[in-house]
Amino acid sequence: MMQDEGRAMVETHLYLREDSIRQSFEGLLTMWRCLSLACEEGLAHHGLGPAHHRILFMLGSHEGLLPSTLCAKLGITKQSLGRALGELKDNALVEQREDGADKRRRPIFLTAKGKDLERELFGAIRAVVIQAYKQVDGNAVDGFRRVLRAVEALSVSH
Repeated sequence: MMQDEGRAMVETHLYLREDSIRQSFEGLLTMWRCLSLACEEGLAHHGLGPAHHRILFMLGSHEGLLPSTLCAKLGITKQSLGRALGELKDNALVEQREDGADKRRRPIFLTAKGKDLERELFGAIRAVVIQAYKQVDGNAVDGFRRVLRAVEALSVSH
């Protein structure tokens, strides 16, 4: 009995070994590439790239973000945001409005055209993720989400 418990403990920690972590990271890179490819055509049609897509996604999920908040969520500088944001404005995909309570604040919103594009791109991502989720059970999906939340919490603390 004691031997079985010891073996089970060792087996449960095999995921902490270097080769296992490398496999996990490679899987994340492959996932990112697959999701990016799903959106590539829609982005290219508008002359946009991954940086633009990340902004569109965040604004689609969190309407009316301030530039500083968007930079923090994406881990980018205001200079990087400024370039991509300018191109999105030029394409009439986003707009900045004055905040009624504080005119210095200029939250960013998707335009109707921006919402349409973001929905199209997210639809492509959703289709890929649904296919993957259908290949595993709910426990695997929940475990995957817990790992993502744990990594996200680490990124916030650093």
